[in-house]
Amino acid sequence: MKPIFVRGVSSQFRLTLAIILSVALLMTNHRLDPIRQSLSSVLSPLQYLANVPGVMLDWSAEAFATRNMLELQNKQLLRQQLLMSERLQRFEHVRQENERLRALLGSPVHMDSRKMVAEVMEVASDPFRQFVVLNHGSQTGIYVGQPVVDGQGVVGQVVEVSEFTSRVLMVSDATHGIPVRVTRNDVRAIANGMGDIDQIELRHVAKSTDIIVGDLLVTSGLGSRFPEGYPVARVISVSRDDGQSYAVINAQPLAALDRIRYVLLIWPDETKPFTLPADVQELIKKAAEAAANESVSQVPPSETTTTPITSEINQ
Repeated sequence: MKPIFVRGVSSQFRLTLAIILSVALLMTNHRLDPIRQSLSSVLSPLQYLANVPGVMLDWSAEAFATRNMLELQNKQLLRQQLLMSERLQRFEHVRQENERLRALLGSPVHMDSRKMVAEVMEVASDPFRQFVVLNHGSQTGIYVGQPVVDGQGVVGQVVEVSEFTSRVLMVSDATHGIPVRVTRNDVRAIANGMGDIDQIELRHVAKSTDIIVGDLLVTSGLGSRFPEGYPVARVISVSRDDGQSYAVINAQPLAALDRIRYVLLIWPDETKPFTLPADVQELIKKAAEAAANESVSQVPPSETTTTPITSEINQ
């Protein structure tokens, strides 16, 4: 007669097996990236298929829009067009003045870089991660580390690329950091995500640093990842507590991270000439002058004539 309750595998054996599998996965995690990319490329058609109902709903909403709604949108667009035209006229004057100043300073003009519009296909369902999936991948030249912006500011950067899709880590993610500077006084800092889609923070900023509420933070260009000058966030709170070593500075991202649908992918400007900073050029110039003076002082008195000195300085 068989017993009613059959004894299964012991709990100790299960625990040991789980520990062995965990250690094995940790050791082989970096080798699984090609497999993940291959699976992502294979599953890309499923992502497009899952996106079909949303596309159909959007098409239906546009097809059955009422005349009054279209007239209202038309009026709003005309008003925005007038406002943008007025701003464009002022910006044209600023652009011309900027070109004259650059000509005086001998600074190279920044050329327009390549750009591409992409659509958001999927948003992270994990509350602890802030990323979106775009409908462009390696076939269109997307690469890991590529900066992504929208109409208001920086969205984030590409962290994973498959054949037809790419994953963008947003600036609000807790693992994301971006070099920024304050437009008011050029103070530089690092803006880190907090896991909150509406807030980022500036860490390790001295309490004496001149940062106030309302300051605009833009990309500083350091690290050669994000181009310089793109808006990132605006400071919303600054706390300088005597019991803390650093100031607590929070900012709100300018990009609409919670409702983005279209983003802009930016490529680096390959035609932009490389120029050393002014302070580095000054140091190189001083070092060359010091080396020239030292070489002149080492020449014997009998050989110090005008011609050798002049030729050596010219060299």
